[in-house]
Amino acid sequence: MKNNKKIIYSIIIIISIIVIGAGLYYVIANNEEKRENKLIEEKISSEIDYLEDKIVNLFNKMNQIEYENYKISTEKIEGNTSSSEDDTSSNSNGSSSSESSGQGNNTNSESQDTNNQSSGNQSSGQQENGQNSQTQQSAEEKENNQKYTLQAEGVLTQEINIDWDSIKIEVENIYTSIPTITLDLYQINIPQEDILNFNKQLDNLTLAIKDESKEKTLTELVNIYDYIAKFTKQSATDEMKIIGIDTKQNVLKAYSKLDSNDWTSISQDVQTAIDSFSRLLTDIKINDEKQYKSNKIYVMLNELKNSTEKQDAKLFLIKYEKLVEELNQL
Repeated sequence: MKNNKKIIYSIIIIISIIVIGAGLYYVIANNEEKRENKLIEEKISSEIDYLEDKIVNLFNKMNQIEYENYKISTEKIEGNTSSSEDDTSSNSNGSSSSESSGQGNNTNSESQDTNNQSSGNQSSGQQENGQNSQTQQSAEEKENNQKYTLQAEGVLTQEINIDWDSIKIEVENIYTSIPTITLDLYQINIPQEDILNFNKQLDNLTLAIKDESKEKTLTELVNIYDYIAKFTKQSATDEMKIIGIDTKQNVLKAYSKLDSNDWTSISQDVQTAIDSFSRLLTDIKINDEKQYKSNKIYVMLNELKNSTEKQDAKLFLIKYEKLVEELNQL
């Protein structure tokens, strides 16, 4: 009987160990899976943010919108080279004097003549080195004679000359990240059709930029931003971020129509942006700091709407620039 009890106790202990071990393994594995999923989500979020930032920047380049109100200008300053020329002349006279002195001592012995010749060669070499040094110094002075100044610049003062070369380089650089981003999007169950269409849309954007067509480029930028907004809504859990992207999507649609002067459609897009952002003020609980920023953006959206009544593109761009800068920080 005692032996049977020992066996039963042993079996119970072994089963308990197995059950506990299995439970610990399940918990650890589950936590590890959650951690990996969180890392993937964070990575994808940063990748979508990267794409969104690049596309918005391309939007802005269509009208030379810069968040910095200053640019650095360079001006060459002509230096005075007369002093260096005088120094060179002085060295030449010194060389002639030294050579004359050497010739005056030719009546000495052969050893003295050899020493004088050696001394003359050494003096000549020093003069050549001095002249080379002065030439190099003069070149460096010309290089450094530049004046750098900060120049104020704004929407009303600048001419719109699209820098297509920098835009082409920027869109090419996006392709470097596309394979990785595509694979990561598949991991969070984004529909395959949306991913493929996004990649096709990027090709369409590139072709429009290659042709240097502002109208086509803006159209394709709107189309590709629609997919970025869709990816954000499918992957993000932060409601404030989703509303911010949705708001910006409609603002960019309005911005893309400026050259068409379709102010009725522009006004409607801005109103849709206002309606979308209003949800953040009424339906979402946020802290005081974010509440202040949200109220500020709401005021700026209504200011943008007011600019559509004036039907002036420059006025719209001034308010657009400040609004998008705030939305980027939401």
